[in-house]
Amino acid sequence: MKILFIEIDTQYLLGLPAGFQKQGCQVRILSNIEEKGLNRVLEEYKPDFVMTVGWTKIHSRKNLEVLGRLIKKHGVKHAYWATEDPGWMDRWTLPYIESTHPDFIFTIDRVVLPYYRERGYKAHYLPWACNPDFHQPAAEKDEYRCDIALVATGGNDWSDCRKKSVQILLKPLVENNYNVLIWGKRWDTLKPGVLGFDVETKYLRGKLPYLETNHVYSSAKIVLGVQNTTTELTARTYEVLGAGGFLLAPATTAVIKTFKPGRNLAVSRSEEETLSMVDYYLSHEDERMKIALKGQKVVYANHTYSHRAAEILKALS
Repeated sequence: MKILFIEIDTQYLLGLPAGFQKQGCQVRILSNIEEKGLNRVLEEYKPDFVMTVGWTKIHSRKNLEVLGRLIKKHGVKHAYWATEDPGWMDRWTLPYIESTHPDFIFTIDRVVLPYYRERGYKAHYLPWACNPDFHQPAAEKDEYRCDIALVATGGNDWSDCRKKSVQILLKPLVENNYNVLIWGKRWDTLKPGVLGFDVETKYLRGKLPYLETNHVYSSAKIVLGVQNTTTELTARTYEVLGAGGFLLAPATTAVIKTFKPGRNLAVSRSEEETLSMVDYYLSHEDERMKIALKGQKVVYANHTYSHRAAEILKALS
């Protein structure tokens, strides 16, 4: 099967394209949406279907109109993976769908499936995953060495679940002056009180290039895994485990349902439990490393982009 994958963001390019190739598909990547170029690729490559994802810098309203019009002109099936559901559904997912009219919608949150299906869309659930060819242990780097690391984008409009995650996981650590470092944009522009606690600038390390994430996960002893909802897992959950990092996550329904606490990762239900977990695992390196290895084995066996690509192909057939 020939697939045209249209995206520019590194995280996406290191995901599904590799998964489709593992499934025996031929994949061509187009990193922009420009009328002449897209029209030429559709004419010459003649893909069996076009795969698009998320909402990134190439998804201007003008580009989406071009994308929808040319896909329709060439009579190619279009599958869209809505990775901004449910938090940005109104602002990003729905405008994307209304502009491009995909034949299939895949969403990271099964809660919104009825919404799509009631409106006549062929909608399917597709969670995040990892790519073992990229998400794997990397060389430790001095600039990333720390006891506890958090890689997450800061935000003043976080979901209640995400705020609760950082209150359970991060708040007790910064308030007790643990060796924790935070990578991600917009932490320095948080409004006072938005998280319910303050994060001093000494903990902040700024934006982290995606290609460096594995080095952080391999250099830190513990990685915090904040969650956006209680029912689904973030992309970084799978990526940290794939990279062999030791993950400490909130004890959400999705985390406990997908992984075995104390065997694949560690979980916390309160600020007090976070401090207890961190103190214990910092002083039990062998146990920490064994759990990290078992976590990696689980995601490699069940949650790779090859698995997700197979699910997409099955749905399209």
